[in-house]
Amino acid sequence: MHPAGYYENARPELLSLFTREPRRLLDVGCGAGAASAEAKRRWPSVTTIGIEVVDQAAGQAKAILDRVVVGSAEALDFSGQGIADIDAVLLGDVLEHMVDPWTFLRKLRGVLTPDATIAASIPNVANIWLIEELAAGRFVYEDEGLLDATHLRFFTRTTIERMFLDNGYRIGALQRVLGGRENDILRNRITGSVWPQWILRRMKARRVTIGGVGREQFDDLRTIQYLIRATPA
Repeated sequence: MHPAGYYENARPELLSLFTREPRRLLDVGCGAGAASAEAKRRWPSVTTIGIEVVDQAAGQAKAILDRVVVGSAEALDFSGQGIADIDAVLLGDVLEHMVDPWTFLRKLRGVLTPDATIAASIPNVANIWLIEELAAGRFVYEDEGLLDATHLRFFTRTTIERMFLDNGYRIGALQRVLGGRENDILRNRITGSVWPQWILRRMKARRVTIGGVGREQFDDLRTIQYLIRATPA
């Protein structure tokens, strides 16, 4: 059971990835429609099309979006539903819930305009909090977050980049969302600060010490989620 508000996130950080005003926005996993509502607030002329598998959330979204298709995005026949000429796509924490996100991204390309932009968020499984949990013998599913019980796929920065590149996209921007639990693990118990351990080429947590860590890897290990802007290659 997901907590209250699970389907009602406006995702302003994802909408900010778009560099121009979209005309036709496809909101995959639109939930109750909060992100599309925010899109309409920012761009009043945008047409919003949502796909949502949860009936109750889809029912709420229908009052907000121009159109909502109820069902699985993976199983959806885009052409049969008349979905085409899409120049903006929201994939807010949805690819990790799919059985085959690679095939879905290939299929999605068929309905995109050449200048389309995808804004996606994907959790990072290679972060220091989860590595510490594994070192303690724990992999406990939760109602939401990194170990959401409905996640089917797990990604690192490298495998996220490879998934987009291998399926016909180029990545224009990749941003990190740093996690609070990750910083707590790394916080110096005397000074209370998270100092740049990459200077010593290693990351020392409570149970785990990782060697050969440069600045980029240090930031990756503190990242809970990646935000990606991608376009058709």
